[in-house]
Amino acid sequence: MNNSKKYKLAVVPKVQWYNQYAYAYGSQHDYFHTKSCLKVASKELDIEYKIIYLKSFLKKYSEFDGVIFIGLSKEAMQFLKLDHRIDKYTWSFNQIEWINNRDIFKNTKIIFEQSTRDLSTYHHNNNIVYYTPLGFQGDKRIPKNKRMRYDIVFNGTLDRSRRLTATEHRKDIILGLLKKGHTIINFNGRADKSVEKKLLDELKKYKNFKVVNKFGNPKHYTEGKYSLHLPFHELGSKEGIYLNWGMTRKELEDSNWLNNWDIYRCIGAKSNIITFDCPEIKYLGLSENNCSFYKNDPSNIEGIIKEVSEIVNSNVQKKISNSVWQQNTYVERWKFILSKISEIKYLSK
Repeated sequence: MNNSKKYKLAVVPKVQWYNQYAYAYGSQHDYFHTKSCLKVASKELDIEYKIIYLKSFLKKYSEFDGVIFIGLSKEAMQFLKLDHRIDKYTWSFNQIEWINNRDIFKNTKIIFEQSTRDLSTYHHNNNIVYYTPLGFQGDKRIPKNKRMRYDIVFNGTLDRSRRLTATEHRKDIILGLLKKGHTIINFNGRADKSVEKKLLDELKKYKNFKVVNKFGNPKHYTEGKYSLHLPFHELGSKEGIYLNWGMTRKELEDSNWLNNWDIYRCIGAKSNIITFDCPEIKYLGLSENNCSFYKNDPSNIEGIIKEVSEIVNSNVQKKISNSVWQQNTYVERWKFILSKISEIKYLSK
């Protein structure tokens, strides 16, 4: 343990700064944005932070009092398991690890958990666990888009083949909405990849559809009168399909067990959101006052199409409040994280 006044904290992102996931709008791995958040969040705290990548950290870990891993690689999980004289924290999605190998966290002081599920039965007695979801970069300018040439904008990829059922539900929903005459634009950063191209070819037959080969930034979330969010996930990998996730197959495929980047981007852009009606989404501050909801899960594609179409036809504009916007920024997440680490620091003196 370092004896200087400042508590030296290593911040170790899983994703390197040059990776597309590191600098995408909504990423918690963005080096420069993380640095600016840490600068604000560490004010008036006796914490000295350094963003450092894993290989360098493993060589220098004895120089730090604590480490927080942003996302967990296999190497990071191995480090967590060992009994080093350094405080360990993680901000990551850990559901599979909790269910299948919870001893990874036996030496971890605080776990800032991204899974929306109640995993308390898997916690160790020495773990402090806080649900700490993702966020968005609050320093990005929100442009005013007055044209809104499309009824619906969807930001994201269509391929969900790493599910067991409804593997093309995103494509099927958009296709159904096109057949109802709605104009749709898809910002899809993998539009030129073979799997995506095959799905998109079916949609491109419709004159009321357009695809742009890029991932959305704030202005793209208001290209449509409504920003459609489809929050269901693939299971990580082909192998992941057969892992124990601690849920029934129905829950795993048709419930919302992780709030992904896209809902935060929608909030960040203050778009007119359509999303799934579930407690996890409403926890973020979304309600009937600032958001439109559909109630059907992916097992009922036709039900989703009908609901979304009715919402679009209603032409009701709903607005994200400044308070909901602010509470979901990454700087607020980092203020919370550093305040909790600071509490541990003083308790351990």
